[in-house]
Amino acid sequence: MPFPSTTLALGTSAGSLLVAALAGAAMTAVTVYGIRHHKEVFAWMRTTRARDDEAKDLQEAGQYLKDLFEELCGLAQKPCRAADVTGVARLSNVIKGSIGQAEAVSAELRAVVEHAEAYLSTVLPDQAPGARTTPAEHHALLVLAMKQECARIELAHALGAAQQKIRGLRRT
Repeated sequence: MPFPSTTLALGTSAGSLLVAALAGAAMTAVTVYGIRHHKEVFAWMRTTRARDDEAKDLQEAGQYLKDLFEELCGLAQKPCRAADVTGVARLSNVIKGSIGQAEAVSAELRAVVEHAEAYLSTVLPDQAPGARTTPAEHHALLVLAMKQECARIELAHALGAAQQKIRGLRRT
């Protein structure tokens, strides 16, 4: 039996052309779905990486705050001179440097640094060993020591607020 000319032009049959068209449409649909899926996966990976970076910054800031709090606990109810507060000054500078990294708690870290500077400004003046003080000088030193303790307590409250904010951000 001779083949009609239209069948020869289309190939072996019209069914194979239809199967090829359907396979092409299915592959196109699968490709479009795959591209959309990969876009969603990459967006999720970007947000996850950003959250992980933020969590790391918060963890570092939390550790600095914890170290500063421990340092303050060692200085509680004790009049301090410049040599006694070198750890507080160092940790205050470290926190000041990390303000730009931990943007979520930058306001709280600024408050901690301001209170630390206020505390450091109340350091008692150095005195020569064995030097005698007059009653007026002694009274002035007592007043300065009380102001120093008040500034230490305010710094401890600022530290607590910053640590609480970091704990709250970690939970979300």
